[in-house]
Amino acid sequence: MKEIKLKIDGIHCDNCRNRIAKVLLNNDEIKEVSVVDNVAIIKYDKDLNHSKIINTINDIGFETKEEYFYE
Repeated sequence: MKEIKLKIDGIHCDNCRNRIAKVLLNNDEIKEVSVVDNVAIIKYDKDLNHSKIINTINDIGFETKEEYFYE
């Protein structure tokens, strides 16, 4: 399983972290998500559509962008 990390701005509490994880897990490409501080750790098997993930997170009121992805 592959893993990538994504910095997310606007996370203030565990409810924020849980909401982000829940929304990301609705994406079929993603198998596991954990959010620690302001970083989502995303595990996946297939190719990951970064734009789709960015839009999903931004649509629920948090902020991230392509440059925030890292290994």
